[in-house]
Amino acid sequence: MVVIGILIALQINNWNEDRKEKIKEIKLLSALQEDFQTNQKNLQKALNSYPKIEHRLESQLTFLGNTNQLMNDSIKDFLSISGFYNTEIIESGLNVLLSSENLQLITKDSLKKHLTAYPSYISVFKKNEKETFDLVLNEHRPILEKHISLAELYRRNFQLDTSLSFITSDFDELIQDRNFQNVLVKEMIYIGFTVNQAIILLNKTEEILREINGELSKYQEE
Repeated sequence: MVVIGILIALQINNWNEDRKEKIKEIKLLSALQEDFQTNQKNLQKALNSYPKIEHRLESQLTFLGNTNQLMNDSIKDFLSISGFYNTEIIESGLNVLLSSENLQLITKDSLKKHLTAYPSYISVFKKNEKETFDLVLNEHRPILEKHISLAELYRRNFQLDTSLSFITSDFDELIQDRNFQNVLVKEMIYIGFTVNQAIILLNKTEEILREINGELSKYQEE
């Protein structure tokens, strides 16, 4: 009877430990689920934004080299536009997980494998997006600033004191600038690379999310 009692006590203790581990895993998976859902939404927003930027660049290119182009204020404002989409990727929670022993709480080996590989996909995507952003910041905008008077744009759009004198913009020179043409084309090429990496990262995000959802559903059914 004593032996049986000890065995029952050990079994209960093991059951309690398993239950605690399961609760920890569910909390961990739920937190990861939230992060990956956010990443999924943010990547989808980015992929919706990239084509709009590409369309703007293509439209800006149509004004270049046209010596007969009538430069009204709306065209000037349009040619002055630059910028790129910045995608927020949540990875702090995953990084903490991967650097701790808590990764062992996840029982599905394939999920652990995918989570371990995920940061490398983020790194490649962020590298592509940063290169595009740097192109806008370090090449596109200096060309605009060479030809465009910010004071003129500011006065027209924000009612700067008209009594102030300033150097005017030279949009005729801008649309004849080969460097301006080149940087617009380069941005389109860079965006193409970024789109490809965003799709790859989104696919990986959704693959991991499906596994997380599957594990959580399995526990809900128990």
